Amino acid sequence: MFSLRRVTPRPVSRSFVRAMSSPSQQPSVRFQYSAGEDEEQLGRNAIALTKEGGGRWKVTDDNRGLERTFRFKTFKATWDFMNTVAAECKVQKHHPEWTNVFNKTHVRWTTHKPMGLSSKDVLMANFCDEAGSRHGELPEVEDDDGCGCGTFKS
Repeated sequence: MFSLRRVTPRPVSRSFVRAMSSPSQQPSVRFQYSAGEDEEQLGRNAIALTKEGGGRWKVTDDNRGLERTFRFKTFKATWDFMNTVAAECKVQKHHPEWTNVFNKTHVRWTTHKPMGLSSKDVLMANFCDEAGSRHGELPEVEDDDGCGCGTFKS
């Protein structure tokens, strides 16, 4: 059984914040935020999770969330990861959109009401990163299509 600590959004380095606030280096990542969020702080924390910020998450096509695929050695490790995330979802009262095929789980965090990226999405994306590490997530695959389903032969 894994014991995970509660996570808070990762702090962003001062140099990254300066680069983001520099007019000549505007980030290419744009989000649609959930109403009532501190957009500046949430934006910094969310960008830190993306590939642009050194993380592994991608911005969803509609700019309202974060998504990525986790890959593990076995189906059991994948399922254990999902159970760990599901337990934290109950605590946070927030759930992902996700799919699972064998050793891959594709996770999408977005908020439906009010619609957009929220601090809970970023909190849970951080939690997923930590849970993935604890459950033995494998390195990223370059040709992964992101759906978590791999290539099926008919």
